[in-house]
Amino acid sequence: MDDPFLRETALYKTRRDVLRLNVGFLLKENVGYSRRMDFEAPLLEVADDLNLANFRGAANFTRTPQGVYVQGRFSGEHPAECVRCLTEFPQVLTADIKQLYDYPPDPSSEHVIAETGFLDLAPLMRELMLLSAPMRALCRPDCKGLCPNCGQDWNEGPCNCEKEEINPRFAVLKKLLDK
Repeated sequence: MDDPFLRETALYKTRRDVLRLNVGFLLKENVGYSRRMDFEAPLLEVADDLNLANFRGAANFTRTPQGVYVQGRFSGEHPAECVRCLTEFPQVLTADIKQLYDYPPDPSSEHVIAETGFLDLAPLMRELMLLSAPMRALCRPDCKGLCPNCGQDWNEGPCNCEKEEINPRFAVLKKLLDK
């Protein structure tokens, strides 16, 4: 454990601190110097509104004239509710990061390395993970949904409701009769 990068990041293994990294040693390296880091956490609180289970990923941190360029891929499971059957399931979210973090900090940039040498991936990770979430989460592609009459989950089996076949042209007339 003589590597300063691993030694510094090993101290931060709780909650969102996993994504707060000391890259100060990279700033002392020559332009082009690169270091890879693997991430893994059973449960990671990225932000107050985003918790990820089975968080995994890897990123390359490369020294540039402007700061540090981060390129990586991350994934984790976020609780979701199926829009068809309302079952809760773990939705896998994936984020590809390609971001330059400025050093010295540029006031006009939102992605900077602090004077202390720390880089925080959490805000960008939150944004990318939430953007990767589907608008309509499905527990599985062939989800059958719920019966509109009794609420039976059709994935578990058929219900006993009578299925009324109505010609769509007469559906408006049926609504009048039901009043």
